[in-house]
Amino acid sequence: MNYNLLDEKWIPVLYRNGKYDRVGIFQALTDAHRIRQIAASNPMDRVAIFRFLLALLYWCKGNPPDYVSAYAEKSFPDDWFTKLDENRDCFNLFGDGKRFYQYQAKTGEPDKLTANYLMQEIPTGSNWYHFCHSKDKDNGLCPACCAKGLLRLPSFATSGGRGKPPGINSKPPIYIIPLGSCLFESLLLSWQDQKQNDFGEPAWVKPDIQLPAKGKVALLTGLTWLPRRVWLDTPKTDEENCIACGVKAKLIKQSVFAGIGSTKAESVDERRNWDDPHVIYDNKNVLKPNDSLKAYDAASGRWTKLVIGALIQKNAISPHRFIAVSFATVQNDKYIEAKKCEVSFNVNTDSFNPQKAIEKIDYWSKENSKLISRCKPKKSSRKHAEIRPMIDSVRPHIETQVFDKIHALLTGEPEAWEQVAGDYSPMMSVVAQSLAPGYTTVEVQRRREIAAVKPNMKPKIIATDRAGRKKGADA
Repeated sequence: MNYNLLDEKWIPVLYRNGKYDRVGIFQALTDAHRIRQIAASNPMDRVAIFRFLLALLYWCKGNPPDYVSAYAEKSFPDDWFTKLDENRDCFNLFGDGKRFYQYQAKTGEPDKLTANYLMQEIPTGSNWYHFCHSKDKDNGLCPACCAKGLLRLPSFATSGGRGKPPGINSKPPIYIIPLGSCLFESLLLSWQDQKQNDFGEPAWVKPDIQLPAKGKVALLTGLTWLPRRVWLDTPKTDEENCIACGVKAKLIKQSVFAGIGSTKAESVDERRNWDDPHVIYDNKNVLKPNDSLKAYDAASGRWTKLVIGALIQKNAISPHRFIAVSFATVQNDKYIEAKKCEVSFNVNTDSFNPQKAIEKIDYWSKENSKLISRCKPKKSSRKHAEIRPMIDSVRPHIETQVFDKIHALLTGEPEAWEQVAGDYSPMMSVVAQSLAPGYTTVEVQRRREIAAVKPNMKPKIIATDRAGRKKGADA
């Protein structure tokens, strides 16, 4: 079966005129100024396809030329991508020769598994999901979904046991993709000068490329490195509905989905240096999702780290609009639910102070951490374990409201934070009735105190030296 990703319609896109379509690699790049966004239903595909198109830009053109800003509101020239046509065989999904993101073992061959392993949301083996039922060998994927599944491997592959390492960033982090008004502008925002001449080999040229034991990881190697060895089976002759997207096509039901061996460095001193263009670094540590199920409010304050990290990132301040994609729940090596959120705040870069915005968000987090202690009765020796679950049940609602108002909070007057802190008042009134239901004078007073609890976001008044009267002078 001939299926070349340069021409076949496999990338879901939404055009600026509202039209939905599937396009090949060539059309996605040449129509980038007409395409609003990658229109994949799963946010992992939206990130994986975008990073793949960005890698193609670097491979075909290297660092952006000095005159790239002149192409604003225009398009990428067609002659930039002649390298793709010259290497057409690298993008064949099937065939006996070179295949896209696939290679075979030099000796031996492991047993074939269901092709559904390429898509995390499709159950395999003894796993089952309530809203999706599939059977190994009976259900399969269409070529387009296989291609998207292969693109997920570098960014979203998780540890699969011995010899099956996770992707380039180890446990999948929170990916930040800056957005423009169209795919063309979005790619330009991420297409930054890397100050290097050697971008490395991408996986479509050398799918069995290994990470260096130490030292810097080249950009194209890091963006496309494959933590699994895959070889798709021949598509079936009869057309059936794809278990992932529902399209009727000739399905791939089995494939080799094998490990590649250990990729750990031999010692701590031989760590690799990989600078990912789409993750948030906090003191050289990558910001990763935490477990949303540890407590009622486990995910409530996650937006603060996300926005602070985005403000620090060099690309996020320029467009003021980005999407963040990650797994929502992480329990050991189990990942549940991919989550996407979009952040947008249009600010004047001349007057906007990112550092002050970061300080306000950080102060909000500290004030929220004091709510439980402020609800405890004064001069009380017992722990009052009932207070924490009550506050935890309130915070997710309030934090969602704050995140929805992030534009006004970052760009408005300082009073905006006081107003959003006031959103706690009706919620805390209900909490007060539960924590202090009695009618004694003490209980009524405690109800009032609890109902008044909220983050104190009033600007601090800095004490100044005032000229006092001299000793012995008239009052």
